[in-house]
Amino acid sequence: MSPFAEDHQKEEQPVIEIDIWKFSLSGKPDSIQNHLEDLVGEERQRIDQGIFPELGERATRSRLGLRWILADYLQCKPHEVPLMIGEHGKPELDSASPHFQNLHFNLSHCGDRALMAVSSDSVLGVDLERIRQESPIEDLAQRCFSEIEQNAWLESPADLRRVSFFHLWVQKEAMVKAHGDGMTLPLRLFSGNPDSQALEGTIASELPEIGVDLWRYHAEVCSEDLRSAIVFRGKAAKISDCDPARVGLSRW
Repeated sequence: MSPFAEDHQKEEQPVIEIDIWKFSLSGKPDSIQNHLEDLVGEERQRIDQGIFPELGERATRSRLGLRWILADYLQCKPHEVPLMIGEHGKPELDSASPHFQNLHFNLSHCGDRALMAVSSDSVLGVDLERIRQESPIEDLAQRCFSEIEQNAWLESPADLRRVSFFHLWVQKEAMVKAHGDGMTLPLRLFSGNPDSQALEGTIASELPEIGVDLWRYHAEVCSEDLRSAIVFRGKAAKISDCDPARVGLSRW
């Protein structure tokens, strides 16, 4: 049986509802200054990145977008969103805050594009990557892919191997972020699917916290050179594409 085959005999589980938000990190620098009151503490200092001002601007727009989106769910002001950093560096909501709700969220950005996923049903992770021609994919695959992944990846057509690599890479990055333990989760001890035509599937592992059929991925071809994946815990998901304009953001 294929390691990526589905087991339809297991008891059905509830459908996980996930909202995705695609928003742009581009804009005039002075537009950020008009919204600094929506940020707190050191967040207001991110715009100053020395010789790389565009990085600071994107980091600030990313945090503004995160706060505006979460404020929409929590029905509070952006600066009141009770963000905190978890044990392994993953942002989460402070359960001690009066504005707390059981929301899981994750954000990834690539260049001037950001992708955020939100759910009250499951922990999740998201990754957004550009297909980079300069990346040493053979070396990375050998170091980071499981044996199952390497064998399946090497069977892909040579002209599609780079696309297949990034299709799998976003799954693995999203899995690490969903798991929440940072890079303490060994990349080679779990397997996604390098088949770039398979936009949904399972993440499998012998690790008990991952298991054979506990986690799933949903991948997307965002553009010719841009790939994304969401990983969540459950059997199936209903994914809704939200309009960022409703919170004052622009779609990419």
